Amino acid sequence: MQIISRAFGIYGTNCYVVVLSDGEIIIDPGDGALEWIERACKNPLAVFCTHGHFDHVYDCDAIKAKFGVNIYIPKDDAFLCQNDPFGLLQAKFNPDILVSDGEEFEFSGVKFAFCHFPGHTPGCSVITAGDVMFSGDFIFKNSIGRYDFPFSDGKLMKQSLKRAVELKNYKIYPGHGEPTSLDAERNSLIRWAQAI
Repeated sequence: MQIISRAFGIYGTNCYVVVLSDGEIIIDPGDGALEWIERACKNPLAVFCTHGHFDHVYDCDAIKAKFGVNIYIPKDDAFLCQNDPFGLLQAKFNPDILVSDGEEFEFSGVKFAFCHFPGHTPGCSVITAGDVMFSGDFIFKNSIGRYDFPFSDGKLMKQSLKRAVELKNYKIYPGHGEPTSLDAERNSLIRWAQAI
């Protein structure tokens, strides 16, 4: 499993391509990701979205139109794609697979699991594969996702942070900024949970 990435859009949203033996998994394709994905991917297998904010799903519909792959998103965030409540998407779209907490999907012998950590959005999730976590806007290096947006919830974020601290160590690939690890962020997460 090889991981490559590039940041897109005005918020520098990280799009990841996970290269497997049979093709690629695309994670969180933001504004402008399609052109890079066309070059980086030989056989796209699926698009995984950690949550439904526009800067993480902006190019989903264009990628689906180009490659015919399914779009997977946490079920509680589907409305953000279907209704575009902030008016920031290129086009509204219907995700293909609405994912529940704990669901796993296997591609090329690699199991990807969606784990629900609400707070930033109702469906906010991380995606794990082996010892790797794609944390979206839940955990960043030295920070966490905002919980003061419409549809965000500080109480749920607090609960999510307390649960995350109990997980095993993962290498973290966040939605913005540099990679980190859960071990490196544990103390920070405890402090954030206490501050909410």
